[in-house]
Amino acid sequence: MNEPTEIKPPPVPVFDGSTRPGVMLEALLKAPERVTDAIGKDRASVRTGWFFLIGALLFHAVFGAAMGLFGGAEAGLASAFKAPLVGLFALVLCFPSLYVFSSVGGAPLSLRQTFLTATSCLAMIGLLLVGLAPVAWLFAVSTASLRFMMILVLVAWGIAVWFARRYLNGIRLIPEFQQSGGISCWFLVFVVVSLQMATCLRPMLTAPTPERGWLTSEKKFFMAHFSDCWERGK
Repeated sequence: MNEPTEIKPPPVPVFDGSTRPGVMLEALLKAPERVTDAIGKDRASVRTGWFFLIGALLFHAVFGAAMGLFGGAEAGLASAFKAPLVGLFALVLCFPSLYVFSSVGGAPLSLRQTFLTATSCLAMIGLLLVGLAPVAWLFAVSTASLRFMMILVLVAWGIAVWFARRYLNGIRLIPEFQQSGGISCWFLVFVVVSLQMATCLRPMLTAPTPERGWLTSEKKFFMAHFSDCWERGK
């Protein structure tokens, strides 16, 4: 009788000690602990942070275009610009709080580490979103249900946020940053700010109208906005 063939697990990705931007972006997806280690030990360059930021904006633009096609080509084009702006503005607004929260939380980050932590977090969200962009595109062009698209986009973004939170937890493995409660609080602030920024840049799933245009100036809390959209999607 033939002996059963042993099934071996796929090889674990192995990265050299390079901190080049391209290598770090790949590691963010396949070995995120290597990125947190490089940031925690202050071995990653500012250039890597800019690479993370540019990549994150491009990834958000792809997802924005995919989901925006629900409202037609014009809405898709608008969302391709708005989605990266949501991430960028949220990042800029929350950058000071990350520096302060990490310091008072017992895991002080330098300005460079703060920049790298914030941009890598946004890049992680972008990587997950661009992976889900084909799914968003399929339903955007094949369904007329606004409610379903709202659920789909929020679930996709929630999955991306969950993986980003899991990535940030990896910084606790660095001895100097085991007290990372401040960073956890910052991430919650970042999520809320992102939701409000998406509300400020509405509409994103529907085409602009002569009354509303590309942007809506009316002040509205994000939960009230989502509730109104849900009612309108009946």
